[in-house]
Amino acid sequence: MSNRLLFTAVIGFIFVTGCCNCARTPLVSPEDRLNPPGLLPMTAVVNAINANNQKIPMLWATLNYSATINDRGQVHSVSSDDGVLMYRRPDGFRLVGKKEFVGTVFDIGSNARDYWLEVVPGTNRLWFGTYADLARLKSEQLPIPIRPDLVTEVLAVGTIDTDFNALPVPTMRYDNAADAYVFVFNIKAPDRWLAQKEIWYDRATLRPRRVLLYDADGRPVLRAALSMDKRVEVGGGAPGDWPLVPGDYKLFFPDSGSRMEFSLKDVRLERKIGRIVLPNAASFKVPDVSGTDVRAIQIGGGGGV
Repeated sequence: MSNRLLFTAVIGFIFVTGCCNCARTPLVSPEDRLNPPGLLPMTAVVNAINANNQKIPMLWATLNYSATINDRGQVHSVSSDDGVLMYRRPDGFRLVGKKEFVGTVFDIGSNARDYWLEVVPGTNRLWFGTYADLARLKSEQLPIPIRPDLVTEVLAVGTIDTDFNALPVPTMRYDNAADAYVFVFNIKAPDRWLAQKEIWYDRATLRPRRVLLYDADGRPVLRAALSMDKRVEVGGGAPGDWPLVPGDYKLFFPDSGSRMEFSLKDVRLERKIGRIVLPNAASFKVPDVSGTDVRAIQIGGGGGV
């Protein structure tokens, strides 16, 4: 009986303590979790982002679109599965949504001088203005429910200046919780430095995942989530080498409470229709609503249409 008890005790001890030759999961120190191996310096991250974005001087895509427009307390919903997005670096942007038998229901765009937003169902309004006038106004003074100048910033297909002292001055930090490189772009005010824009890039893919834009008081004026990257069809080269853009955009405008979402479908650098190539200079002009029941509202008081 004593031998059996001894044998049982030995077996139990082996099960409890394990074998000294067994592999053990290495302990991860708090420092390793905060700074995982392989973190890149800022120059390497910027070079990788620019290598992708330099291949996208322009963009044409079809899309699905939806928005909730908060216009002076009145909430209107608009959607379209027949939309087009056009972009041309550095300042050309336009998104148009249409519906069968109705025509254009939503038109938002920007060029070097002007910006505009047209919403037809429920509002029948065209807001438009110039960037020269926009610079004089605070964000909370703007009556426009969705700001085109902010939407342009979210496309995130521009390049980052490799002179890190050039305005807007970028800084980079690593965020452990999101596993992302966070870039904050700063501008110089007369009395202080201001955070203008914040972009979060996934550490593994270096793809943009979050964009925050701020006003001069540090208030967020736009929050955007980007996901579902899509290849941009370019002439020549294997599809696996085509550049990437986010395929799904979710935007929120805190000042008005408006929301905007769109998902890209057919994405390419340009679209040829006969001899016409889109986008072109005519793609980024303020819509002409004369002779319609759309009411034009000029913001800031100068220039525009």
